[in-house]
Amino acid sequence: MRGALFALLLAACGPPAVEPPGLPDPRIASADAPSPILAGTLIRVTGTYFDRLGGAPVLEVASDTATVTLSSVLHDAPDELLFQVDATSFARLVPGGAPSVTLDVELVVEGAGQRTEPFFTTWELARDLPLALGEGLRGDVHWNDVVVLDGEGFVAAGEGTLEAHVVGTFTPSPGTPIAIDVRLPLSLVDRTSRTRAVIVLGTELGRNALGRLEGSIAIASTLLGGAPRTTPTEPVSLRFLGPELYAFDPAAGSLGQTVRLRGAGFLGGPGRPTETTLVRIEGSFTPETGAARPFSEELVPELESGSTLRLTLDTRVEGERLVAELFDAARGTLEGVATPITIAGTDELSGVPVPFRFALEGPRQVVWLRFLPGYYDSLARFGLVAAAPRIEDGIIARVESIYAGYRVELRVEEPDDFDGNHHAVVEIGGPDPNGNGLFGYDNSPGKDVGNLRLFDRIGGLNAMTQMDGAPGYGGVFVQSLLWWSAHPELPGERPPSSPSPDPLFDAIFDPVRRSPASLAETRGEGEPARIAAVERAIRALASIIGETTAHELGHSFGLAQPYGERNVFHNDADGEGCLMDRGGERPLAERAEEPDAAPTTLCYDEPAYLAEILGD
Repeated sequence: MRGALFALLLAACGPPAVEPPGLPDPRIASADAPSPILAGTLIRVTGTYFDRLGGAPVLEVASDTATVTLSSVLHDAPDELLFQVDATSFARLVPGGAPSVTLDVELVVEGAGQRTEPFFTTWELARDLPLALGEGLRGDVHWNDVVVLDGEGFVAAGEGTLEAHVVGTFTPSPGTPIAIDVRLPLSLVDRTSRTRAVIVLGTELGRNALGRLEGSIAIASTLLGGAPRTTPTEPVSLRFLGPELYAFDPAAGSLGQTVRLRGAGFLGGPGRPTETTLVRIEGSFTPETGAARPFSEELVPELESGSTLRLTLDTRVEGERLVAELFDAARGTLEGVATPITIAGTDELSGVPVPFRFALEGPRQVVWLRFLPGYYDSLARFGLVAAAPRIEDGIIARVESIYAGYRVELRVEEPDDFDGNHHAVVEIGGPDPNGNGLFGYDNSPGKDVGNLRLFDRIGGLNAMTQMDGAPGYGGVFVQSLLWWSAHPELPGERPPSSPSPDPLFDAIFDPVRRSPASLAETRGEGEPARIAAVERAIRALASIIGETTAHELGHSFGLAQPYGERNVFHNDADGEGCLMDRGGERPLAERAEEPDAAPTTLCYDEPAYLAEILGD
């Protein structure tokens, strides 16, 4: 699940959490590996609720001949684990020096006192495998192109080495022919297939110039503990073209956004200190208010690949507003021609200038909602863990409805088009780490009038805020909502900032707390009265969490009383349905969107203020 690393850090820094009843068991859905499996092969295991297995789960592999335990390796995908078949385990599974074996295996992932149910599959294991290359390389290409090679017996890193040996002559145009004899690393296109690998056509194959490469290619590979193997050669006939720029993606961007420049033949990146790519812009910039002015710059974007450059529209504060550093404006239009230029040592190669138009849009607040493991634990206490996806959708819909008409955009995955300096984070977790029983807390420092900080993090520990005597941990704390119950069933005494019990809370949630909702019931399958109770609880919980999230975001945007004192964070008086009223003045019925309650809204000067800073 999302936020597993955060959960591990919390576990390392504090007492172990009390695990609520009703959490689903971790379960294996699939186990994938290339065939055959070698010493060093990675096994990819996917499933559900793997966050409950802790930070160092192991894979138990049992066959008729042996039982071995494989360690996990670093991975970055949710609900996916990687385990490596080490040499010792491989030898036990393939005993007696047999060249290969086919085994029926039983897999169990274990960790943090949890074990999955067995998963059964069949493995083919081999000590060696044939190596073959299908075709050579031919055609028009660009420097740093990624080309797929077809063949057999390709290996992944960890199983051995895999490289292409290219021999031939590169003839620049114009220039003197250069003898080429290089070895370039190969990597698998898919870690579960041994038939396709990629080669990057770097400048080792010649020089940063137009030209032609004629020669041959062979694949060389060495398995762990094995002897080198080499394929017969295949022909190489490549014509290298200059860099090309195809498009700005997107063609309109907001302050802080990352714009990708699509093209081909780009150079640079880590490990290439003598290589870089520039984009020369000649044209004019027209601010939203004002006359067009000449614009002439050589931009140095970040290399993402040979076909993609990244350019971030960095911001700075001018007076009391944000502007793009590149344009000294918040909105406008850039028009002209763009020329890609690649540099490698003393070689400079220019592409063809292309016309373009790029629109700079005003500020947009992108918000990453991080659902932490504590959130799912809390759903189990509500009897609604089976409804997690629906509740997440409901949270997002509630926040979006409150900020409808403003440039506020929610994401549930980390944005890749706004870097960490230009998007906010709200962590939605379980207990209040401050111990106060709060529903939520914006721990970003100070009142950000004008929303000049696009990067506020509502979550984790903010030492600057803590130094001022305020609670240090921020986020949305779902478990604290249970203090509204007459029977919260939570450890410890009632915290100082928790609400008084409200009979409405138990009327809504007791039916699912006593008997947790099933997956079928969350889909509307079952007895009508029961389905109505489940639906009411799902709708109410999503609304309450969504409103809490919207309230904490409001603080981050500079609410309430944005034109008032900088140390005032709520409305002075209680208004019906006002989002930025103090927590004690927001009744449960309003937050849960009960039929007879006042609808939640922005009040007083808040709509005009948000239209000014985040309006279209």
